[in-house]
Amino acid sequence: MMQHLTRRDDWRARLAAEMDRQRRTPFAWGRQDCAIGFAATIVEALTGVDLAGGYRGRYAGPRAAAKILADAGAATLADFAAQQLPEIHPSRADLGDIGVIEADGPFGQAFCMVDASGLVVMTPEGHGRRPRADMIRAFKVG
Repeated sequence: MMQHLTRRDDWRARLAAEMDRQRRTPFAWGRQDCAIGFAATIVEALTGVDLAGGYRGRYAGPRAAAKILADAGAATLADFAAQQLPEIHPSRADLGDIGVIEADGPFGQAFCMVDASGLVVMTPEGHGRRPRADMIRAFKVG
Protein backbone atom coordinates (compact mmCIF):
# COMPACT_ATOMS: atom_id res chain seq x y z
CA MET A 1 0.00 0.00 0.00
CA MET A 2 1.49 3.31 -1.06
CA GLN A 3 1.85 5.88 1.68
CA HIS A 4 2.29 9.63 1.49
CA LEU A 5 5.76 10.30 2.88
CA THR A 6 7.30 13.60 3.93
CA ARG A 7 10.99 14.13 4.52
CA ARG A 8 11.99 15.20 8.00
CA ASP A 9 13.55 18.65 8.39
CA ASP A 10 16.87 17.03 9.35
CA TRP A 11 16.80 14.33 6.66
CA ARG A 12 20.29 15.14 5.34
CA ALA A 13 21.92 14.53 8.73
CA ARG A 14 19.84 11.39 9.24
CA LEU A 15 20.82 10.11 5.79
CA ALA A 16 24.51 10.68 6.52
CA ALA A 17 24.21 8.82 9.84
CA GLU A 18 22.34 5.94 8.19
CA MET A 19 24.95 5.59 5.45
CA ASP A 20 27.68 5.47 8.12
CA ARG A 21 25.76 2.75 9.99
CA GLN A 22 25.34 0.72 6.83
CA ARG A 23 29.05 0.87 6.04
CA ARG A 24 29.74 -0.91 9.34
CA THR A 25 27.07 -3.62 8.97
CA PRO A 26 27.77 -6.76 6.91
CA PHE A 27 25.34 -8.13 4.33
CA ALA A 28 22.67 -10.48 5.71
CA TRP A 29 19.50 -11.61 3.93
CA GLY A 30 16.36 -10.27 5.61
CA ARG A 31 18.26 -7.83 7.81
CA GLN A 32 20.99 -6.05 5.86
CA ASP A 33 20.32 -6.67 2.18
CA CYS A 34 19.52 -4.21 -0.61
CA ALA A 35 15.83 -4.09 0.29
CA ILE A 36 15.60 -4.24 4.10
CA GLY A 37 18.94 -2.94 5.32
CA PHE A 38 19.61 -0.52 2.48
CA ALA A 39 16.56 0.94 0.72
CA ALA A 40 14.00 0.62 3.52
CA THR A 41 16.32 2.05 6.16
CA ILE A 42 17.12 4.99 3.89
CA VAL A 43 13.39 5.67 3.54
CA GLU A 44 13.01 5.42 7.31
CA ALA A 45 15.95 7.77 7.94
CA LEU A 46 14.51 10.39 5.58
CA THR A 47 10.85 10.11 6.57
CA GLY A 48 10.54 8.25 9.87
CA VAL A 49 8.33 5.62 8.19
CA ASP A 50 9.46 1.98 8.33
CA LEU A 51 8.18 0.33 5.14
CA ALA A 52 9.99 -2.92 5.98
CA GLY A 53 8.67 -3.56 9.49
CA GLY A 54 6.51 -6.44 8.35
CA TYR A 55 9.31 -8.06 6.35
CA ARG A 56 12.42 -7.61 8.49
CA GLY A 57 13.73 -10.98 9.65
CA ARG A 58 11.05 -12.93 7.76
CA TYR A 59 13.50 -14.39 5.27
CA ALA A 60 17.09 -15.60 5.36
CA GLY A 61 17.80 -16.21 1.70
CA PRO A 62 16.79 -15.39 -1.86
CA ARG A 63 14.20 -18.18 -2.19
CA ALA A 64 12.17 -16.92 0.79
CA ALA A 65 12.57 -13.32 -0.41
CA ALA A 66 11.22 -14.33 -3.82
CA LYS A 67 8.18 -15.88 -2.13
CA ILE A 68 7.47 -12.58 -0.35
CA LEU A 69 7.62 -10.77 -3.71
CA ALA A 70 5.32 -13.34 -5.32
CA ASP A 71 2.85 -13.21 -2.42
CA ALA A 72 2.72 -9.42 -2.87
CA GLY A 73 1.98 -9.85 -6.58
CA ALA A 74 5.30 -8.32 -7.61
CA ALA A 75 7.29 -9.90 -10.43
CA THR A 76 10.41 -7.80 -9.71
CA LEU A 77 12.00 -5.71 -6.96
CA ALA A 78 11.00 -2.61 -8.92
CA ASP A 79 7.37 -3.74 -9.05
CA PHE A 80 7.45 -4.24 -5.28
CA ALA A 81 8.90 -0.75 -4.76
CA ALA A 82 6.15 0.69 -6.97
CA GLN A 83 3.60 -0.68 -4.49
CA GLN A 84 5.24 1.33 -1.70
CA LEU A 85 6.60 4.55 -3.26
CA PRO A 86 5.53 6.88 -6.07
CA GLU A 87 7.42 6.08 -9.27
CA ILE A 88 9.19 8.89 -11.10
CA HIS A 89 11.30 9.02 -14.24
CA PRO A 90 14.95 8.24 -13.37
CA SER A 91 15.99 11.66 -14.70
CA ARG A 92 13.85 13.30 -11.98
CA ALA A 93 15.37 11.32 -9.09
CA ASP A 94 17.14 13.45 -6.49
CA LEU A 95 19.43 12.88 -3.54
CA GLY A 96 18.02 10.18 -1.28
CA ASP A 97 15.50 8.82 -3.78
CA ILE A 98 15.52 5.06 -4.33
CA GLY A 99 16.15 3.45 -7.68
CA VAL A 100 16.54 0.04 -9.24
CA ILE A 101 19.41 -1.19 -11.39
CA GLU A 102 19.95 -4.38 -13.33
CA ALA A 103 22.30 -6.59 -11.33
CA ASP A 104 23.72 -10.06 -11.14
CA GLY A 105 22.07 -12.16 -8.49
CA PRO A 106 18.87 -14.05 -7.86
CA PHE A 107 16.49 -11.23 -8.86
CA GLY A 108 18.34 -9.64 -11.77
CA GLN A 109 17.77 -6.29 -10.05
CA ALA A 110 18.99 -4.45 -6.97
CA PHE A 111 18.03 -1.29 -5.15
CA CYS A 112 20.21 1.80 -5.29
CA MET A 113 20.12 5.31 -3.84
CA VAL A 114 20.72 8.51 -5.73
CA ASP A 115 23.49 10.69 -4.37
CA ALA A 116 25.28 13.78 -5.67
CA SER A 117 27.66 11.94 -7.98
CA GLY A 118 25.77 8.83 -9.09
CA LEU A 119 24.28 5.81 -7.36
CA VAL A 120 25.13 4.04 -4.14
CA VAL A 121 24.45 0.29 -4.16
CA MET A 122 24.75 -2.49 -1.61
CA THR A 123 27.18 -5.29 -2.34
CA PRO A 124 28.21 -8.28 -0.21
CA GLU A 125 31.35 -6.28 0.61
CA GLY A 126 29.48 -3.09 1.57
CA HIS A 127 28.56 0.01 -0.42
CA GLY A 128 29.50 0.26 -4.06
CA ARG A 129 29.09 2.86 -6.77
CA ARG A 130 27.34 2.78 -10.10
CA PRO A 131 26.80 5.52 -12.69
CA ARG A 132 23.42 7.22 -12.65
CA ALA A 133 22.75 6.01 -16.19
CA ASP A 134 22.45 2.44 -14.80
CA MET A 135 19.19 3.27 -12.99
CA ILE A 136 16.24 1.69 -14.83
CA ARG A 137 13.41 2.80 -12.49
CA ALA A 138 13.19 5.41 -9.73
CA PHE A 139 10.96 6.10 -6.73
CA LYS A 140 10.39 9.37 -4.84
CA VAL A 141 11.15 9.32 -1.12
CA GLY A 142 9.15 12.09 0.52
